[in-house]
Amino acid sequence: MKHSSSGCRGAHMPRKQKIGATDRNGPGYKIGEVAELLDTTPRTLRFYEEQGMLMPFRTAKGTRLYSQEDIARLRVIQHLARLDVPLRTVHELAVARPESRSGDEASHKVSTLLSKLRLDVEKKKRECQDALHQIHTAMKLVEQCFGCRNKPTFRGCKDCPVEEQTDKSHLFHLILDRGEP
Repeated sequence: MKHSSSGCRGAHMPRKQKIGATDRNGPGYKIGEVAELLDTTPRTLRFYEEQGMLMPFRTAKGTRLYSQEDIARLRVIQHLARLDVPLRTVHELAVARPESRSGDEASHKVSTLLSKLRLDVEKKKRECQDALHQIHTAMKLVEQCFGCRNKPTFRGCKDCPVEEQTDKSHLFHLILDRGEP
Protein backbone atom coordinates (compact mmCIF):
# COMPACT_ATOMS: atom_id res chain seq x y z
CA MET A 1 0.00 0.00 0.00
CA LYS A 2 1.13 3.50 -0.77
CA HIS A 3 0.42 6.44 1.53
CA SER A 4 -0.89 9.48 -0.25
CA SER A 5 1.04 12.68 0.25
CA SER A 6 -1.13 15.14 -1.65
CA GLY A 7 -3.54 16.26 1.02
CA CYS A 8 -5.52 13.01 1.22
CA ARG A 9 -4.70 12.51 4.87
CA GLY A 10 -4.89 8.96 6.02
CA ALA A 11 -5.75 7.62 2.57
CA HIS A 12 -4.02 4.47 1.47
CA MET A 13 -4.16 4.04 -2.26
CA PRO A 14 -3.25 0.82 -4.03
CA ARG A 15 -0.06 0.99 -6.08
CA LYS A 16 -0.79 1.68 -9.71
CA GLN A 17 1.31 2.22 -12.76
CA LYS A 18 1.48 5.88 -13.71
CA ILE A 19 -0.62 6.80 -16.69
CA GLY A 20 0.95 9.77 -18.44
CA ALA A 21 -2.06 11.98 -19.17
CA THR A 22 -3.49 11.62 -15.65
CA ASP A 23 -0.29 12.48 -13.87
CA ARG A 24 -1.72 15.42 -11.94
CA ASN A 25 -0.06 14.40 -8.66
CA GLY A 26 -0.17 10.69 -9.18
CA PRO A 27 -1.63 7.70 -10.93
CA GLY A 28 -5.15 7.32 -12.27
CA TYR A 29 -7.84 5.51 -10.32
CA LYS A 30 -11.06 4.22 -11.78
CA ILE A 31 -14.42 5.53 -10.61
CA GLY A 32 -15.29 2.41 -8.59
CA GLU A 33 -11.97 2.55 -6.74
CA VAL A 34 -12.43 6.21 -5.87
CA ALA A 35 -16.05 5.68 -4.82
CA GLU A 36 -14.98 2.87 -2.49
CA LEU A 37 -12.07 4.88 -1.09
CA LEU A 38 -14.33 7.86 -0.34
CA ASP A 39 -17.28 5.74 0.85
CA THR A 40 -19.59 7.10 -1.81
CA THR A 41 -21.10 5.89 -5.06
CA PRO A 42 -19.96 6.17 -8.66
CA ARG A 43 -23.24 7.98 -9.37
CA THR A 44 -22.31 10.67 -6.82
CA LEU A 45 -18.93 11.15 -8.49
CA ARG A 46 -20.61 11.44 -11.90
CA PHE A 47 -23.07 13.95 -10.41
CA TYR A 48 -20.19 16.14 -9.15
CA GLU A 49 -18.69 15.95 -12.63
CA GLU A 50 -22.04 16.88 -14.24
CA GLN A 51 -22.22 19.89 -11.91
CA GLY A 52 -18.79 21.07 -13.06
CA MET A 53 -17.10 20.55 -9.69
CA LEU A 54 -14.74 17.89 -10.98
CA MET A 55 -13.18 16.99 -14.33
CA PRO A 56 -11.39 13.63 -14.22
CA PHE A 57 -9.24 12.56 -17.14
CA ARG A 58 -11.03 10.43 -19.76
CA THR A 59 -9.26 7.72 -21.72
CA ALA A 60 -9.90 7.28 -25.43
CA LYS A 61 -12.57 4.72 -24.49
CA GLY A 62 -14.22 7.15 -22.05
CA THR A 63 -13.01 5.60 -18.79
CA ARG A 64 -12.74 8.18 -16.03
CA LEU A 65 -9.38 8.23 -14.28
CA TYR A 66 -9.02 10.23 -11.08
CA SER A 67 -5.71 11.69 -9.93
CA GLN A 68 -4.62 12.38 -6.36
CA GLU A 69 -5.59 16.01 -7.00
CA ASP A 70 -9.10 14.92 -8.04
CA ILE A 71 -9.39 12.80 -4.89
CA ALA A 72 -8.26 15.70 -2.70
CA ARG A 73 -10.87 17.91 -4.40
CA LEU A 74 -13.56 15.26 -3.78
CA ARG A 75 -12.61 15.12 -0.09
CA VAL A 76 -13.17 18.88 0.15
CA ILE A 77 -16.54 18.57 -1.61
CA GLN A 78 -17.55 15.78 0.78
CA HIS A 79 -16.40 17.77 3.81
CA LEU A 80 -18.41 20.81 2.77
CA ALA A 81 -21.44 18.62 2.05
CA ARG A 82 -21.18 17.12 5.58
CA LEU A 83 -21.26 20.68 6.90
CA ASP A 84 -24.51 21.18 4.95
CA VAL A 85 -22.92 23.74 2.66
CA PRO A 86 -25.31 24.00 -0.30
CA LEU A 87 -24.00 22.33 -3.44
CA ARG A 88 -24.67 25.60 -5.24
CA THR A 89 -22.03 27.24 -3.02
CA VAL A 90 -19.59 24.36 -3.54
CA HIS A 91 -20.14 24.67 -7.30
CA GLU A 92 -19.61 28.44 -7.22
CA LEU A 93 -16.31 27.95 -5.38
CA ALA A 94 -15.23 25.21 -7.80
CA VAL A 95 -15.86 27.28 -10.93
CA ALA A 96 -15.09 30.83 -9.75
CA ARG A 97 -11.50 30.86 -10.97
CA PRO A 98 -11.88 28.93 -14.22
CA GLU A 99 -14.87 31.04 -15.26
CA SER A 100 -13.16 34.36 -14.49
CA ARG A 101 -11.44 36.52 -17.10
CA SER A 102 -8.65 37.72 -14.79
CA GLY A 103 -6.96 36.97 -11.52
CA ASP A 104 -8.49 40.12 -10.08
CA GLU A 105 -12.01 39.05 -10.99
CA ALA A 106 -11.37 35.53 -9.70
CA SER A 107 -9.88 36.69 -6.41
CA HIS A 108 -12.82 39.01 -5.74
CA LYS A 109 -15.35 36.26 -6.53
CA VAL A 110 -13.55 33.74 -4.34
CA SER A 111 -13.11 36.26 -1.52
CA THR A 112 -16.83 37.06 -1.53
CA LEU A 113 -17.77 33.37 -1.57
CA LEU A 114 -15.34 32.52 1.23
CA SER A 115 -16.60 35.41 3.36
CA LYS A 116 -20.18 34.17 3.01
CA LEU A 117 -19.07 30.60 3.71
CA ARG A 118 -17.22 31.76 6.83
CA LEU A 119 -20.35 33.50 8.14
CA ASP A 120 -22.47 30.41 7.46
CA VAL A 121 -19.97 28.11 9.19
CA GLU A 122 -19.67 30.47 12.17
CA LYS A 123 -23.47 30.42 12.51
CA LYS A 124 -23.47 26.61 12.40
CA LYS A 125 -20.69 26.59 14.99
CA ARG A 126 -22.80 28.71 17.35
CA GLU A 127 -25.77 26.40 16.76
CA CYS A 128 -23.60 23.36 17.51
CA GLN A 129 -22.23 24.99 20.66
CA ASP A 130 -25.79 25.69 21.81
CA ALA A 131 -26.78 22.09 21.06
CA LEU A 132 -23.81 20.81 23.08
CA HIS A 133 -24.84 23.04 25.99
CA GLN A 134 -28.42 21.76 25.76
CA ILE A 135 -27.20 18.14 25.71
CA HIS A 136 -24.91 18.73 28.71
CA THR A 137 -27.74 20.35 30.69
CA ALA A 138 -30.19 17.58 29.76
CA MET A 139 -27.67 14.94 30.84
CA LYS A 140 -27.23 16.61 34.23
CA LEU A 141 -31.01 16.67 34.71
CA VAL A 142 -31.45 13.06 33.61
CA GLU A 143 -28.69 11.93 35.98
CA GLN A 144 -30.82 13.18 38.86
CA CYS A 145 -33.22 10.33 38.05
CA PHE A 146 -30.58 7.60 38.32
CA GLY A 147 -31.85 5.07 40.85
CA CYS A 148 -35.42 6.42 40.84
CA ARG A 149 -37.95 3.60 41.11
CA ASN A 150 -41.02 5.71 40.28
CA LYS A 151 -42.81 5.75 36.92
CA PRO A 152 -41.00 8.34 34.75
CA THR A 153 -43.86 10.84 34.62
CA PHE A 154 -44.59 13.82 36.81
CA ARG A 155 -47.71 12.03 38.05
CA GLY A 156 -45.73 8.87 38.75
CA CYS A 157 -43.01 10.76 40.59
CA LYS A 158 -44.72 13.33 42.81
CA ASP A 159 -41.43 14.70 44.20
CA CYS A 160 -39.55 14.73 40.89
CA PRO A 161 -36.37 16.82 41.31
CA VAL A 162 -36.28 17.46 37.56
CA GLU A 163 -39.81 18.86 37.15
CA GLU A 164 -38.92 22.39 38.27
CA GLN A 165 -35.78 22.48 36.13
CA THR A 166 -37.02 21.30 32.74
CA ASP A 167 -36.89 24.81 31.31
CA LYS A 168 -33.08 24.66 31.55
CA SER A 169 -32.86 22.43 28.47
CA HIS A 170 -34.95 22.63 25.32
CA LEU A 171 -34.34 18.91 24.85
CA PHE A 172 -36.77 18.21 27.67
CA HIS A 173 -39.63 19.23 25.39
CA LEU A 174 -38.75 16.03 23.54
CA ILE A 175 -37.59 13.81 26.38
CA LEU A 176 -40.15 14.24 29.13
CA ASP A 177 -43.55 12.73 29.40
CA ARG A 178 -45.68 15.48 30.93
CA GLY A 179 -48.04 12.98 32.46
CA GLU A 180 -50.67 10.43 31.76
CA PRO A 181 -54.05 11.52 30.37
